[in-house]
Amino acid sequence: MSKFVLGLDLMSERIRNLFSDISGKYDTMNHVLSLGVDTIWRRRAAVESVMAAKSYKVLDVATGTGDLALAVHYAAVRRGKVADITAMDFSKSMLKIAKRKASARSVSGLRFEFGDALRMKYRDNSFDVVTTAFSLRNFDNLNTFLKEVHRVLKPKGKFVFIDMAMPDNGAERAFFALYSRLMLAIGSLVQRNAYSWLVYSIMKFDKKRLINLAIKNKFSNVRMTNMASGIAYMITGEK
Repeated sequence: MSKFVLGLDLMSERIRNLFSDISGKYDTMNHVLSLGVDTIWRRRAAVESVMAAKSYKVLDVATGTGDLALAVHYAAVRRGKVADITAMDFSKSMLKIAKRKASARSVSGLRFEFGDALRMKYRDNSFDVVTTAFSLRNFDNLNTFLKEVHRVLKPKGKFVFIDMAMPDNGAERAFFALYSRLMLAIGSLVQRNAYSWLVYSIMKFDKKRLINLAIKNKFSNVRMTNMASGIAYMITGEK
């Protein structure tokens, strides 16, 4: 899997192509490979994104097929809030699926836009919350992404991210080593390169570096919480 160690100028395009290739099967594969737990992870992040104000603006970065953006919408509605959500991604094929999904559910107040997470087109201090799910491992430059998040967040705004990395617990790490073989076997039936990258990026991602970069970029109250199974985590912080 070392073939995925690419130059920064090539990585974004490679990732875009990988996700575009699997866009039609992305949701199904997520649910199958996580045994449905990925839905619970997104719901937890969505609940964390709810603000005290009656209405607030949310940016969901690398929205993919829109599952987290939709979860954020429903979490707000259940609490009597109004979340004005912009969901952004650099894969047009993923965005098409996200738009269809939102339309089928008659969800309003949710916009899907094409955009680059490392060069966001939004003005400074535009959003109350920035969210993303399972994207951190795919960014060329995590520091640049966090700078952009800090820039577009309003003062006192927060970020809520969920992703996957190697578990901290030894038994859970051993389980993932075995489970990764199953992911590769099933994933190879869809797109072997995409799921090879998934396993490789999980194994290589450094959660401690993520925390340090968030603090370096002037976020406060940075917290990381491991979620069920140990492989998923949620990180939050405030501007």
